[in-house]
Amino acid sequence: MQVKGTSIKTTRDFVKAKFPTRYNEWIKALPADSQKMYTNMVNVSEWYDIKPAYTDPLDKIVELFYKNNAQKGGEEMGKYSAEIGLKGVYKVFLLVASPQYLMKRATRTMETFYQPSEIAVTEQNGIYTVSIKKFKGITEALEYRIAGWIAKALELCKCKNIQYKLNSQISKGDLTTAIEFRWNS
Repeated sequence: MQVKGTSIKTTRDFVKAKFPTRYNEWIKALPADSQKMYTNMVNVSEWYDIKPAYTDPLDKIVELFYKNNAQKGGEEMGKYSAEIGLKGVYKVFLLVASPQYLMKRATRTMETFYQPSEIAVTEQNGIYTVSIKKFKGITEALEYRIAGWIAKALELCKCKNIQYKLNSQISKGDLTTAIEFRWNS
């Protein structure tokens, strides 16, 4: 499983922005392979092995800054990533896109950042379910990061009362990760 370099840069920027006085502590706590990636130049268009490049650093953020609360840490990283990624050029997209279109597009976009992965969205009675069917090595923090990213994107799309819940998780041994979203327009 691989992750695009953009995600590595956003993770590093998250720690610098949210925990600037502890950035060096985080770097030193990373495994050697991860340290090397995070202290060198990251090519945002390159692909990197997901464990040293992404899941190990995410898990270390959760451990150091969120007292091992994968939900809280993952959500915060996801929201930050959406805030950064959906500003600027994509701001116009948010102004014209419906939340329904955003949900469908978000899953296709995620597949371009994580390879190989299979992510789909279904809708039933106004409830949207994001199903992650193929994602080797996904962690609980990453599942919540994805959920946090989508929740923030919906918020930026002017949705209200956004709620989500994970009905199943690959990280806990289930065959898929299913994240159910509800909101008011």
